[in-house]
Amino acid sequence: MDTIEIPASLAAFGSAPTPATAMVVVQSLEQRLVRTAAGLGTCWGLALVGLFIPVAHFILVPTFLMAGIAVAVMRIREDRRLLAVRGACPRCGAMQEFKGGGRFRAERSLDCPRCHNHLTLSAAGA
Repeated sequence: MDTIEIPASLAAFGSAPTPATAMVVVQSLEQRLVRTAAGLGTCWGLALVGLFIPVAHFILVPTFLMAGIAVAVMRIREDRRLLAVRGACPRCGAMQEFKGGGRFRAERSLDCPRCHNHLTLSAAGA
């Protein structure tokens, strides 16, 4: 698993963009398959447990089966996963680390935990 840093910028409506750094994990096919199997196994395990809940199993089992497929599709497509973003919020100016997660794309929305503004992460190297 290779972790790389990609230069990016954080922008908010009505404020000038500020520089940031995106921490990205580049995953091989084997790593993606392991994450996919773990997500699928977790959801299907919960569906198996849901079989023993008398009335709720009519909803829980199909939901967890479909959720397992959705999680597997999302995880197999994550060739680059965003771990974190370091930079200053364009609104409040606080230098902080924003939590990532999910597939890394050229543009992504984030929320500032300090001032609760909607930010846009733009990365040139995506």
